Amino acid sequence: MIISGLEHHSNIVPWQMICEEKGAILKIIPITETGEMDLDAYRNLLTSKTKLVAVNHASNSLGTINPVKEIIDAAHQSGAVVLIDGAQAAAHLDIDVQQLDCDFYAISSHKMYGPTGCGILYGKMELLEKMPPYMGGGEMIKDVSFSKTTYNDLPYKFEAGTPNIADVIAWNEAIQFIDEYGKENIAAHENELLNYTINRLSAIPDVKLIGTAKEKVSVQSFVVEGIHHFDIGQMLDARGIAVRTGHHCTQPLMDRFGIEGTVRASFSVYNTKEEVDQLAEGLDRIIKFLK
Repeated sequence: MIISGLEHHSNIVPWQMICEEKGAILKIIPITETGEMDLDAYRNLLTSKTKLVAVNHASNSLGTINPVKEIIDAAHQSGAVVLIDGAQAAAHLDIDVQQLDCDFYAISSHKMYGPTGCGILYGKMELLEKMPPYMGGGEMIKDVSFSKTTYNDLPYKFEAGTPNIADVIAWNEAIQFIDEYGKENIAAHENELLNYTINRLSAIPDVKLIGTAKEKVSVQSFVVEGIHHFDIGQMLDARGIAVRTGHHCTQPLMDRFGIEGTVRASFSVYNTKEEVDQLAEGLDRIIKFLK
């Protein structure tokens, strides 16, 4: 089983649990100084014994866009199944699961301006048909007797009980919002903001950018020499500037860079260059005050 050093805890902990249960071995794809996967090392990790490769499409912590098509093809050549965590990618990138040829692809609604508590898990039909239900109840059955239960056809086999109908309807509105703007237009705006942010933050003394991959979604993490990331976040918040601080549910990635956490600025369709200016100016004032 192979995952990368870029993964969110949600794509680490379940596989550790499976390894404990099944006696499997979890191998980790190393991460470069720029925050990208070492693909040569990845290919060396693949063997005929590899059963699963699970990596994210884009890093929630660094914004790195991973070459998932290349990762998938290499895994399939070794006979492995591939799951792609697309939570951070779905609002930013066009996703064609057939073109990618991934075996599973996971998406979260709340990363697409939708409600929390719902998402999508795509899976290839031949794999889903082989898998038993993970939860029992109504709807996932075709016939029930005290001697035997026959499970329903896909996708109902995996949908025990009343589904989260209201949030799915709300999510549809969020998807229509994205479609109205067009992902290509959103991506162009976000990339412009990201590049502007990189230039502004790079000019501030004592600021170190964490994650400088060539291909990124609109996320930039950074640290300030001599100042805890939480203090930076609190003082930016007092100025009305919203950032996230901490390990961002990627503790192994923070360990890779020898830090406890970062300040993370994320940009979307509703952000502006003026807000980036406020971030940079506020950060510069805070550093000068604390230093």
